[in-house]
Amino acid sequence: MPGRKVQRITDKNVDQINLGGLRSIQQKGLLVISYKKNQAVFALWRTLANPAPHPNVCSAPAIFKRRFDKLLSVDIPLLPDDRVGKPGQDNQFTADQIFLMGVALVLMDSGLGLGAAGFFIHHARKSLQDKYHEIMRNAPFPFERNLEDRNVYLLFQNRDIQEFYPNLGKRSAEGWSGKGQPPLLINPKYASGREKMHLALDGYLQDGTHNHVLVIELAMMAKALTDNLEKAPIIKRGRQK
Repeated sequence: MPGRKVQRITDKNVDQINLGGLRSIQQKGLLVISYKKNQAVFALWRTLANPAPHPNVCSAPAIFKRRFDKLLSVDIPLLPDDRVGKPGQDNQFTADQIFLMGVALVLMDSGLGLGAAGFFIHHARKSLQDKYHEIMRNAPFPFERNLEDRNVYLLFQNRDIQEFYPNLGKRSAEGWSGKGQPPLLINPKYASGREKMHLALDGYLQDGTHNHVLVIELAMMAKALTDNLEKAPIIKRGRQK
């Protein structure tokens, strides 16, 4: 398959990560396809950009490419040990890693800063990667209705005015690279299907204090992103003829 590289994941096993019910274990020895940076940028732009103003424009603008690089600076999607770091070699990304970037971009589009998005991905990384593979085993079709409900939702609460919650005290800042207190991104959970999502909402919205929650649909984004990765062209280094 041109433009894609098959690589073997040989990282050491990672213990379970638990962030309010999000759990995952990284597996060893899996053969996966990887993509170049320009392919990842192409797929993310095609998936998340509003097509209405410029439906025929496929190339991401420079500002979006810089945003991609800023995500890398907060370890999305690669941890420092995962980077190539050798002259003449470029980092490549698996589909589930590019999915992490998609989730981070949606978080930023909803109002979270770069550091807060990086903090969330740091703690939910393996869980989100596992959820991506689960979604793609039974991926939805665009605009499907009255069929099996294959939507998957990520829900959590962002507490931005932290003085409302003084009883929480000092908290660990693992994964936080910003100034001041780390963000309060709490009670994350997944819900499969609209009915379970509505039940989850009922659990969040209990009184005047617990009255807001961020809901992100993951399955349609994962499918569209994967389809766009399959279409992503390779741009070689140097001047293009």
